[in-house]
Amino acid sequence: MDLRYVRYAMAIARAGSLRRAAAALHIAQPTLSEQLRAMEKELGVELFSRSSSGVQLTEAGEAFLAQATVALDAFERAVAAARRSGQAARLGVADGLADVVARLLSQVHTIHLRVAPMSTAEQIVSIVDGTLQAGLGYAPGSLPRGVARMLVHRFPVRALLHRDHQLAGREALSLSDLAGEPLVMPESDAVAGARRFLEGFVRHGLHPRLGPAAATHDLAVTMVEAGAGYTLCVHEGTPVPETLSFVPIKEDVPPLDVVFLWNRQADVQELVSAARHVARSG
Repeated sequence: MDLRYVRYAMAIARAGSLRRAAAALHIAQPTLSEQLRAMEKELGVELFSRSSSGVQLTEAGEAFLAQATVALDAFERAVAAARRSGQAARLGVADGLADVVARLLSQVHTIHLRVAPMSTAEQIVSIVDGTLQAGLGYAPGSLPRGVARMLVHRFPVRALLHRDHQLAGREALSLSDLAGEPLVMPESDAVAGARRFLEGFVRHGLHPRLGPAAATHDLAVTMVEAGAGYTLCVHEGTPVPETLSFVPIKEDVPPLDVVFLWNRQADVQELVSAARHVARSG
């Protein structure tokens, strides 16, 4: 049976009149009457009793609509689900978080997802305007209304040095040990984090020696391997060459907080659940 028939019958039942139902459906009343007769003929029962005051559901009509309404609702949910699956949700991912996004994606099974590299600030703007559904980035200072966040991981800050570096063999390093060495910082999403690191030196009366800037975390790793200096922005979960090593910092340096961001109005429940799993698993 054509699902339009079901919608017509529902409209007639709600309106209690063919004339009012036709007006609500924006079709001519004779056309609606013809469609109703065709449906009743196909079913072999009368769905409505007619009178001068309007129409009323028969017992058969009530039984039919009770089940047809459920079926129509299920059909419309199926159509919506199919359309959602055909449209890729966009997940923004900040530089240096390949390991975190891999753990997140391992928990996503039904969403067609497209990963888009972008800074945390860009993610927030795109989430607000609706072009991005969710993102993984570094903890921002504040968020606009409508954007939610969840802390998914907290990385302690470590110094990444070449194993041949004179400081690499120590169990831990103080900021005073590092202040005289060239600090390689990425010109990417960790700029806010970099500012915190620099402030950490200043709080201890130190002035860090800034080395060459790197466009990305990966390039920062390459530059450290080449002997350009050390870096603080690359976290221990990042795969690095065997020629490099992470060394703990003695002082209390604020950690690198990784957050999952999403639009509160977006249908991203599976991504939110995946982010919660990542947060629980540490």
